[in-house]
Formats: sequence, C-alpha cells, structure tokens
Amino acid sequence: MPNGLAGALSPYLLAHTEDPVDWQAWGDGAFAKARALDRPILLSVGYAACHWCHVMHEESFLDPEIAAQINRLTVPVKVDREELPDVDQAYQSVCMAVTRQGGWPLTAFLTPDLRPFYIGTYFPARARFGRPGLSDVLRGVDAAWREHREEIQQVAQEWAQLGRDPAIAPAAPPPDALQAAADALAARYDQRRGGFGGAPKFPSPHNLSVLLRQHLRDGAPEPLAMLHATLRAMARGGIRDQLGGGFHRYSVDAGWRVPHFEKMLYDNALLVPLYLAGWQATGDDSLRDVARSTLDYLLREMRDPAGGFYSAQDADSPGGEGAYYTFTRGELQEYLGDAAALAAARFGVGDPEGEVEGRSVLCLAAEEGDLAAAFGIARTEISGLLGAAADALRAARYARPRPATDEKVLTGWNGLAITAFARAALALGDASYLAAAQGAADFLLGTMRPKGDLLRRYYRGQAGIGAYLEDYAHLAEGLLWLYAASFEERYLDAAVALALRTRELFWDGASGTLRSSPPGAPAPLGASADPYDGAMPAPQSVALRTVLLLSGIEPALRAEEMVEAALSAQGEILRRAPLAVASLAEVQDLAQRGASELTLVGPSGDPRIAAWQQEIGRHLVPDLLLTRIDGPREVALWRGKEALSGRPTVYACRGARCAPPLGEIETALAWLAEQR
Repeated sequence: MPNGLAGALSPYLLAHTEDPVDWQAWGDGAFAKARALDRPILLSVGYAACHWCHVMHEESFLDPEIAAQINRLTVPVKVDREELPDVDQAYQSVCMAVTRQGGWPLTAFLTPDLRPFYIGTYFPARARFGRPGLSDVLRGVDAAWREHREEIQQVAQEWAQLGRDPAIAPAAPPPDALQAAADALAARYDQRRGGFGGAPKFPSPHNLSVLLRQHLRDGAPEPLAMLHATLRAMARGGIRDQLGGGFHRYSVDAGWRVPHFEKMLYDNALLVPLYLAGWQATGDDSLRDVARSTLDYLLREMRDPAGGFYSAQDADSPGGEGAYYTFTRGELQEYLGDAAALAAARFGVGDPEGEVEGRSVLCLAAEEGDLAAAFGIARTEISGLLGAAADALRAARYARPRPATDEKVLTGWNGLAITAFARAALALGDASYLAAAQGAADFLLGTMRPKGDLLRRYYRGQAGIGAYLEDYAHLAEGLLWLYAASFEERYLDAAVALALRTRELFWDGASGTLRSSPPGAPAPLGASADPYDGAMPAPQSVALRTVLLLSGIEPALRAEEMVEAALSAQGEILRRAPLAVASLAEVQDLAQRGASELTLVGPSGDPRIAAWQQEIGRHLVPDLLLTRIDGPREVALWRGKEALSGRPTVYACRGARCAPPLGEIETALAWLAEQR
C-alpha cells in the first residue's frame, strides 16, 4: 500500500512510495502526528541521483524488519533536498558542526518541534564499515527517548543553535578579499595533478573563477597557469565522460581519475562558462571543445520537451555504480578487435586494471602523438582511428541499460543552463545554443511564472513550490546573458523585474542579508540565510552581482546600498575565511572596480551591430554588461548616448571611467583591457 508520499511530484520521493516504511512528506501533518504519538521524527534527506541514498534504500528502507522498527518507534519523514534546500541546509549545518562531515543521505532524529538530537549521513542496516547499524541506532534512540528525555531536550536545544544563522557582528570587510581567496587557493594547489587539496576533488567552478578574475585584474601569469592546468586535468580525467560529454559530480581520488558517477545539471552548467573563459584567456582550443561537448551532452540527454533541462543522471544502472560508463580489456577486444590495444592505451583501460570492481574508467591517458609513435601509425591517421574506436565504444555503451534521469526541472539550475548556453552562443556564434537558451528561458518565464512570482519545480506537466532566492538569482543572471547574446529586450526587462522582486521578497535590510527561503516557507531552526559557497556559488552573491550590473538601468534596486550592507554584514567572514565565500569576494571586487559596460547604439538590423556583438563575444571581458539601443533613452546608463553622424557607435565604460564615443569595437575593447 502506498505511504504518505504517493501524491508527491518528486522522482526521489516517488521512488519511496512503495516502501514498507510509512514515510510522510515534510509538513504540519507529520509534525502533528509526532506530537500526538509522542515519538521522535526520523528525517531522511536525499535526492534521486544519490548513490548512497539508493544503497540505504535497498539495505534498510526495503527491509521489512527495519521498516517495522522505524514505523513503531518514529514518525519517518522524507525530503528531496532539491525541492526543499532550506530544510537540507539547516540540518546539514548541524551535521557538519557535530560530526565534521555532511552529505547525503542525511539521517537525523528530531524532536516533534524539529530540533535534532542525533544526526549522521549513511547508516548501514547493521553495523559495519565502522558505522553503527540503523537498527542499533533506532533501538538506542528509542531507549534514550523513553528513559533520558531531559538529556535529549538539552542536546536538542544546544544543537538547534548550530543550524541557525551565525550571530556575527557587522565588520568592515578586508580591502581585498579576492586576493586573500586567491592566496588561499594557491596554498592548496596540487602542482602535479591540478586542483586543490587531496581526495576527494570537486570542480568548484566558483573557486576557479577567482583565479581567472585575479589574472584579468592583475595580469599575473600564475593564477591563469593554475586554472589552465586544472581545467586540462579535469578534461583528461575520468571525472569527465570521455565518450558522452559532461562531467560527473566529483573525483574520489586526487588525480581526477575515478569519479562519483552521478551527473548534475548545475555542475555542467557552471563548468561551461569557465571552459569558454579558459579558452579565451589561453587560446587552448581543447578547452573550447570541452565546453561544446558538455553543451551537446545537455542538449542530447538532459533536455525536457517543454524547453527546460532535467536535474541529474544517476550514478547507478542495473549493472551497479558506474557500470554504464566503464569497460574491461575483454570488452574492448570484443568491440574493437585489432584496435583494442590502441584504444586501451588511449583511454587507460587496464592501467591499473579495474578501478571500479574490475572495470576501468575511461580517461585520456596518452597523447595522440605518443600513441602514433608507440604503435607505428602515421600522425595523419591517428585521429581517425581513435575517433572510430570512440564511436564504436559509444555505440556499445548506448546499448547498455542506462542510468535513470531525474526529469525534475528546477528553475535555479535552469537559470545556470541559460547562462551557459547564452554565453556559448555569444562566444562561439552558435545559433543552436542561442535557441536552447531561449527555449529554456521562455519555458521558465511562462510555465514557471504563472501568477507573477516564480515557482521552483516542474515535473510531469505540473509546476509547484514557491521559488527560493537561488531560483530568482540564477534566472535573472541567465536572462541578462541571454539579452547580451540576442539583444531581445524582453529578456532584459524580465531580468530587471526579477531583480526588483528579489529585493522585495528576500532582502532583509536590518541584517544586511538576502534570505534564502521564500516568504512563508518554514525555516527549520530559523536558518534562512547562508553566505557560504557550496557546490554552487552562494545565491546571495549571485543576486548581488546581478543587481550591481543592473544598477545603471534600474536605480530602484539601490544596488550600492545592498552590496555595502551585505559586505559589512559578512565582513568578518570575508576576513576570516575568504575562500569559503569566494563568490562574495568577487562581488566586492566588482563593486570596487565597476562593470565593463559596452553600449552599442544603432538599429537592430544594422550588420555592423551584429558584427560588433560577435567580436565582443570572442573576447574575455570581465563583468560584462552588453546592451544595445537605437538612440538616447531616459535610463541613466543610456542617457545622452546616440549614434554619431548616423553611424553605429560604441560607448565603453568601466565603473566611473568612460572612453569617448567610438566607431570601432576593437578600440573599445582595447580601452577596456587597459582599465584593469
């Protein structure tokens, strides 16, 4: 019989509807039941593509004995962390503070008033791996609940404070948090393998962006060299899907070789602009090709027919974790025949033998020139042979049972995808990427904004859940880039409207923060603002960056006031841990130096305007605000700007400094480059 999740519109929750566990959805009904029965709440937070969530599901939640124990002793509640990020964030904060680790599945025991008193992540059904078994934990929690209630209440009271917003007094931010963040990165740089620190290694695009910004600002070669080496190492490693394109979530080793195989929309959408910028900064065409293959993967496998993009693909398939992506030497022989040895050397199959249960993760283990010399093949032939081998392996892989796709469409993550496709359209002049960005934007602005305010989640034809700050922030930024790539003013208007609504819904002037949760959403433990970057840049920082860029177009945003207050509110964090808030350090740098504003004045059909737009796209311009008008407008940014002598004219400014009106885009770009 289906449990209390039967009406859910989340693939993760729907996967648990037939569990013998009597799961309830997060909400007042579950909380009232816990109070009425005087039982603790067992909170389990996960998401559809999470490998260890699947393991715990199969080991424990499908086990009749453990399920009966859960139902008898607790009120079990399931949460999809992608639907309710504020619930996840609150209890992850407690888990990190108490256990020094976090992640999914998150397993927490709560009092009926939602305060945690026992917390962890994955628990096996019975004790192993040095972890207590869930069955033992349940017995221990029940005994404590019955016999030591006062001690539980004391722990719950103390732990509840750990999930609340940190009480940090406002302080002046350091003069250059970006430099401090870059220095912290450099101190952790892995000279041999790229990236930062040891295993596991995450892409963390917002950290790598700090290096790019520092290079563009100061012209220093070292940050660009670290960025370039890291991008190449990731592109050649197993963290990148060498056959299908796109990146897995992270590498379990320090050499980017063996990934955790799930693929997330947000990782791939964030990495595309970074690879494009790396290509523009270094001239390394391989980085451009990685960006293209990532976008093509999203179009091929992650696009919803309505125009949006799906959330994730699973790590698991019927053959086990990573089975879809991995190969053995025997399989290469079967699929490739005489070309098997060449492909094995290229992709590192069997070197070492079988990193994942006897199977090899494909990476780019050898250069084409080295392979040509080793196998006695002409350099002119090697690319074709390797391409044919990759095609054959790809075809063999597509015949396998595929990992499940989480077909939930999330507004904020799609905002990131719009940014990726729009920036690629601008940089590469690719009309198909522009069409993809427009399709996603039109879907979100229609279906996900039925009554003016945004909704967060779309699944099986239904939209729902009030949008969070991350949804408004990422979509507004994506629309701003889409306007720059298309010059369709409706996208600029929508970006301005979303930025204004962001201020109305989320800005707390008293604390100098943008709250994370929508008004009226339950904020467990009172946590609702989080300045720290995670897998994605903190939405507060993204929103502040966008309002700064839009400040000359919409003064009602009062951008300088917001940014000054936010930097003061988080000044101590910027001083103490700049790398933890790297995206906020970038906001400070933007506020200090100003945006790179390029205004093209001339009719939309003029071919010179289109040529200028394409030329701008080929260059890496930091903090770009690109607009087009056909004459002076009563907006501060555009006031007095007109086409001189009836010819298209470009106006370039960086912060408060402006060049004279120019008739050549190359001169404007050169002037901006001098304003570092």
